Amino acid sequence: MGSATREALGAATATLTAQGAIDFATGEQLLAAALVVDGSTPLRAALADDTAALADRKAIVDAVFGSYTKAAKAVLESLSSQRWSSEDDFVAAIERLGIRALAASAPKTVSIDDELFAFSTAVASNPELELALGGRLGSSEGKVGLVVSLLGGKASEQTVAILSSLIARPGDRRIAELIRYAATIVAEESGHAIATITVAAPLSAAQADRLAKALSVQYGTTIRINELVDPTILGGMRVQVGDEVIDGSIANRLADLRLRLAS
Repeated sequence: MGSATREALGAATATLTAQGAIDFATGEQLLAAALVVDGSTPLRAALADDTAALADRKAIVDAVFGSYTKAAKAVLESLSSQRWSSEDDFVAAIERLGIRALAASAPKTVSIDDELFAFSTAVASNPELELALGGRLGSSEGKVGLVVSLLGGKASEQTVAILSSLIARPGDRRIAELIRYAATIVAEESGHAIATITVAAPLSAAQADRLAKALSVQYGTTIRINELVDPTILGGMRVQVGDEVIDGSIANRLADLRLRLAS
């Protein structure tokens, strides 16, 4: 992420925060806007062009997204008023803030983190489902319909909306990466980070608590643990926080040893 994009995203995030209570419609509309802008090269270029007059860019937002909520339009106007490192960064920022808005709109009784993790686990354990959602064959509409049919009544409307939007615009991202990306943004909105822990056997509650505290100190923020059990790692632990991976599994150590012996 370039410096221009970091500054622009920070300003737009502040605009979203300044809106106060965020409703579901605002988040849903921002994600819809990301799809619209990404699907129109002229619109994307016009809104991301920092050399164009601010009044002109605001007029475009009003013309295209005039039916959106006041909060959604305020965020889109803020986004289009900034300077971006690339047009792709501009679209990604709309998507990111849409996810944040949906996370902010969720009732306190809803854990989008847990719902995303449960869906990710279900997909990873079912190769046919993973192929149906992440393969190149099949329409975006069909994949979104599959998500809605699988999660309808079982997950919050926020989680369904987030997954539907990401699967409709995956880019080059694999399904597991999409879900991890969404979970990271949701966690940021909630003021914590997610550590996905892969172990050969389940951790005890005390072990998980100690690990979460140690990682919280290391990363300087509250860490929540998502645990995956995979006997094939043999022992040890694989830890992923965002894009950072610490692989201390026995299987990984054995693989390293084999490489050294073969060299």
